[in-house]
Amino acid sequence: MDVIRRLVAHLDVSTDFEHLVYREAELDALWSLTSFQLLNEDDVEKRKAVERLHLCVHRAHDLVATGQPKAAAEILRPFC
Repeated sequence: MDVIRRLVAHLDVSTDFEHLVYREAELDALWSLTSFQLLNEDDVEKRKAVERLHLCVHRAHDLVATGQPKAAAEILRPFC
């Protein structure tokens, strides 16, 4: 997914507080999108994949909040 690939690229180079705030906002948006998709996905396998992404986005957000953007990028990299 191109959105996730770009977010991971940004996480890899984010060091300033301002950058981390932007990354948290982007992760919030992605978390909301995956929430909506979970509500509307009927296919069991696709739903499981979205659920894994949703949980990883939440974990990545928590890592960014504690100043660990590279760790957050690693969590999301498998979804690129």
